[in-house]
Amino acid sequence: MIVEYKLHRNQQSDKFIPSFIVDGGYFPDGNKLVGIAVNDGSYIPETLVVLDRAALITRLTNQGYKIRNLETDEYVLATAEEIETIVDTWISEHDL
Repeated sequence: MIVEYKLHRNQQSDKFIPSFIVDGGYFPDGNKLVGIAVNDGSYIPETLVVLDRAALITRLTNQGYKIRNLETDEYVLATAEEIETIVDTWISEHDL
């Protein structure tokens, strides 16, 4: 399950990644990140934002997602097609 989450400090450890995130830290937007949450009946907050492919594409488009231009080594706004490719590649890497 793809989710948007915030980093937090666990009172009992130095971990900042929530325990329900199995792979995270993608597509940062301020203090919000995207990751994969466990889907095994473990505790998941009901306030967690669940994203599907379209919602993730919309999120990246609205935040003005940038990619590095290899020719100029500068970061430029990603096109709609580039964002779709990035999202599809990321989703396929996680068998979602």
